[in-house]
Amino acid sequence: MSEFDVIVIGGGSTGTAVARDCAMRGFQTLLLERGDIASATVGTCAGMISSGLKYMDEPEIVDMCSDEVVHLNRIARHLIMKNPILTPMLKMSDLSTGGNFAEEYSKRAKEREVPPVLFLTPEDSIKIEPKLNPEIIASMYFEEFFIDPFRFCLLQALDAARNDAIIRTYCEVTDILTDENGVTGVEFYNRLEGKIETENAKIIVNAAGPWVPRIAGLAEATAEIRPNKGAHVIFDRRIVNVGIIARALDGRMIYLFPHENTSLLGTTALDTWEDPDILVASQDEIEYLIKSMEWVVPSLREARIIRTMEGVRPLIADWKKPEGEVTRGYEILDHDAEGVEGLISFTGGKLVMCRHMAEAATDLVAEKLGTNTECKTHLRPLPGNEDDIDILSLSKEYKVSQHALERMRARRGTEMQKVLKLLNENPSWRTTVCTCEPVIEAEVRYAIQEEFPQTLDDLRRRLRLGTGPCQATFCTYKAAAIMADEMDLSGTQFQLEVLDYLAERWKGKRPPLRDVSISQEEVLQGAYACVGNLDHEEIDYRKKPWEEVR
Repeated sequence: MSEFDVIVIGGGSTGTAVARDCAMRGFQTLLLERGDIASATVGTCAGMISSGLKYMDEPEIVDMCSDEVVHLNRIARHLIMKNPILTPMLKMSDLSTGGNFAEEYSKRAKEREVPPVLFLTPEDSIKIEPKLNPEIIASMYFEEFFIDPFRFCLLQALDAARNDAIIRTYCEVTDILTDENGVTGVEFYNRLEGKIETENAKIIVNAAGPWVPRIAGLAEATAEIRPNKGAHVIFDRRIVNVGIIARALDGRMIYLFPHENTSLLGTTALDTWEDPDILVASQDEIEYLIKSMEWVVPSLREARIIRTMEGVRPLIADWKKPEGEVTRGYEILDHDAEGVEGLISFTGGKLVMCRHMAEAATDLVAEKLGTNTECKTHLRPLPGNEDDIDILSLSKEYKVSQHALERMRARRGTEMQKVLKLLNENPSWRTTVCTCEPVIEAEVRYAIQEEFPQTLDDLRRRLRLGTGPCQATFCTYKAAAIMADEMDLSGTQFQLEVLDYLAERWKGKRPPLRDVSISQEEVLQGAYACVGNLDHEEIDYRKKPWEEVR
């Protein structure tokens, strides 16, 4: 058992950012995540690193978000996409609201290297996006940045590890150990090996998102949040060329964003007291979003829904006001005031703020440890962001399609060359495993070797494997076979891996299942249950959990 300076609980955007900052400042750091990196709340967001203009009543938050966009573009530009956005207007009252937004947004546009807000005529709007309702009277044009949240969190974790942090997934904290002087460490269940372990630390940072109150309670500390759930509907194609932000049925703002080779429609915002582990999008939420957006994109229902996702925002506990008026800022709770020396918790926050949140928390950690170290996370690039990539040259050299390489570049930046070098000795690894994304075999093998996935679902987060229109219908067997080869799985383990992955995908596909989606699911079920014979009693995963088998 080691003695760590810091144990970070939670492997989302904030937890991985804290681990990276602590490790870069020379603290002995351990990160514990009960599932996989980015497998909870951050994995259910749209990936928008918003400039914060939705919160014009809190100018300090707008300024912070704008600054963080600049920092993220510096350290992770290979993961970031600039997305044009239109806000169509159907009535005159929308124009006055848009004018206030435009003025504030344009003040900060130059520093983010985006144009000021433009007001467009209906004709120009429809030239940009032909699927808009022809009855609009105007639109606002502006640009925002988006990031791949899965890769972003993973790269923060990998960079922390390169600075000597220890990253452990599938380790669920079950107790916070204390004595008369405060925290001394944690007890956790190692889900991969099925055993209880303990580790000692001087400081514990609770970055567990919606589960922050539960983790704080293990030390008899208090951390209240206002849990607020949001649903997304994912479609099988890029319905629009640009992002669309529009008013919903109740006047709230919702959005439809092109996302990779799909589209994301979101999001609801409902106070919730349900268990975050079992939340799924309701039929009411799905219909609310679709009905609201089809006012401005009338053809929306022509696209096929492939899945939904639902996450919980751990808002600051500010009550007796609408959720839209609750700050999107964050608080750092130092539990010293409760007599729990050495425990720090987060409430509130957003994806775009995670680096800023980590800097503030690590400053507090440094103070408690009696050191004076500077934060450099806003200056030092994440892995893969060191230089530009010549896709054309690499395509000719390695005989891989430009499309596959461009998608690989968006995940890995300069580190894609490590993947491609595997082809020198293994030319057959050029084969495409996931055609929707696409992903080649060499990248699947590299991810298994270097990025510590434990399941096929972990590979999905590393590579977007199975996230396209077919929703893992055609890539699951191929990816599982590669994993079995790399990890020396038995035949039963291989089959269980397939079943577990398909069951995980089913959670998001079941809520919106209707019309043609049912036919698509029948194809998948036929392929795996009938042709693959994976419904056989001998491999009933309900009788033999994958943790036990592994």
